[in-house]
Amino acid sequence: MFFLLSLLDNWVVYDGDTTSNPLFTVTKNVSLLNTKSLAHVSSTGSKTKRVIYEIEGSYTQRCCSVYDDKRQCVAEIKRKEAVGGVTFGGDVFRLLVQPEIDPTVAMALVVVLDQMFM
Repeated sequence: MFFLLSLLDNWVVYDGDTTSNPLFTVTKNVSLLNTKSLAHVSSTGSKTKRVIYEIEGSYTQRCCSVYDDKRQCVAEIKRKEAVGGVTFGGDVFRLLVQPEIDPTVAMALVVVLDQMFM
């Protein structure tokens, strides 16, 4: 997948190395209100964009969820749990993916979130 940052904290995701026919856009939520929403994932195929996923939680804490348009959790990012008192760094986490979302899309969202919050 190929990613491009555009204006207003908006990332455009493409399939492969091409910049034609974007798969979707991810927009960072920049609301000043205390909200759980990190970003919205929108379709790009039609004239009216519709939100297909919403990402909530804290990416910096590696604790966030991806919800579909029916508010079902389709993917989760969680810190990897240590065994025997050993702690892992922030870059060690688990990505739990439900059958309702393509695993490559879920991983693409992780890459975009990493770009948003680095």
